[in-house]
This record gives sequence, C-alpha cells and structure tokens, in this order.
Amino acid sequence: MILKSPVVSGLEKTKHPTQKSLALMEKIISIHTNPNDIVLDPFMGSGTTGLACKNLERKFIGIESEKEYFQTAQKRLNLF
Repeated sequence: MILKSPVVSGLEKTKHPTQKSLALMEKIISIHTNPNDIVLDPFMGSGTTGLACKNLERKFIGIESEKEYFQTAQKRLNLF
C-alpha cells in the first residue's frame, strides 16, 4: 500500500524534524484499528499519532525520550 501525504506546514508544523502529517496518521490508524483499540507509539515525537488517535476515538500510549518533543506532544494533546 502506498499512501501519499503533503509535507507538514503551517499551524500543524512543530520543531520535530521528521513530523508526519495528521491526515496521513489518521488514514493509517483508521485502516488498521477500530474505535477504542489501543495504539502504541514508542517514538512519539511531536505527538501526531496521539492526536490522530484522539480524533478517531482510539486509546493511545506514547513514549518519547527527548524532553523537548515530549513537551510539544503534551501541548498538542492538551495533557497536563
């Protein structure tokens, strides 16, 4: 399967160097999971996968070792 996605820009863009687009992550998650499934992202980065899960009513577990990116993800997901 090949999925095309625009480059992340505008208000969606964060400082993370390999940020994926929200539309792409929502497409992948909607194809491979059902509502209330749990999605694990062990390299959470800016939290795009978590935001997609929130939008699609999936549960999310995210892990990020870089403090700056973790804080970005917290803000995007409205946590803490």
